[in-house]
Amino acid sequence: MEVLFRPSGRVLTLKPGETLLRALRGSELPVSYSCEDGRCGMCRCKLLRGGVLEGARPPRQLFGCRSRYVLACQCSLAEDSTIEILDADDTVVHPSQRMTTTVLGIEPQVHNVSLLRLSNEAKLVFSPGQCAEIELGRGLWRVYSMAGLQSDGELRFHIRHHPHGRASRVVSEVLKPGAALRLRGPYGASWLRSRHADPILCVSAGTGLAPLLSVLRGIAAAGMTNPVHVYAGFMTREEVYGLEELSAATLAIPNLCASHVCVASGKIERRLRRGLLTEVLETDVKQLSSWQAYVYGSPFAVDATVQLLRRQGIAEDRLHADPFHPNGA
Repeated sequence: MEVLFRPSGRVLTLKPGETLLRALRGSELPVSYSCEDGRCGMCRCKLLRGGVLEGARPPRQLFGCRSRYVLACQCSLAEDSTIEILDADDTVVHPSQRMTTTVLGIEPQVHNVSLLRLSNEAKLVFSPGQCAEIELGRGLWRVYSMAGLQSDGELRFHIRHHPHGRASRVVSEVLKPGAALRLRGPYGASWLRSRHADPILCVSAGTGLAPLLSVLRGIAAAGMTNPVHVYAGFMTREEVYGLEELSAATLAIPNLCASHVCVASGKIERRLRRGLLTEVLETDVKQLSSWQAYVYGSPFAVDATVQLLRRQGIAEDRLHADPFHPNGA
């Protein structure tokens, strides 16, 4: 059976059971990938025509998305098909890593968020906006986004504490500096695409601030001159944290157009902005057809923001969002 790959126009013949990723790698066609077992989501492609046989890990569809996406590492052809390789001009390859790391510190940020600092002797390779999975206890794996860059001397994660959450209890009560933890990654398909000149919209809700900071620092480190608009949202003033780090990250961006910290309720200071994140975005941002957007946070916040950005005209393939699913906390 044959598959036509867009936008290259290359046609490949696949053997029965051969995965799209194996065929792509054998032909040296560009495609992003990491774990090769369906966990990271980086090799997501769009099925334009035909049919495929999917493995045990179908891709998680973005909220309300009508396009059919497949993971190249998890599917083979069921019939002649046409597949679009997303971000063909901006691919990244990060070999999946499993490593042991050491807790450097656990620092409270606000009443329900802590900063977890881990060593990075194994030099985890990742792109801004990605995440890793950490084993906080026997079989207790949780996914958290990196808040820094791979060039940093350590890995930093923002941990939200959930009432009665097992992982939350470990981080707040059990974990101590010097403890050894296992980590694997990188995961996540919402990494920073650096090879374009489009305006960029960066949005976070709550601890979505972690990957937001990583992306903002990545923009500055890459010397990207794209117009950048930043919105960080919190439900109450008591939940706001990281303002100094956010300010430093935005000040380093060459072409920063806007930076807002939005608070939905409670007393706020002059430098903060009143309103729900989606309300503020709807007021400020009108036409996004030529923009790239990065959205991070809880599933509810990401869902509401994604629906708004679609109404404002953003193209599906320019919308990058990885919601933070609690997974038992």
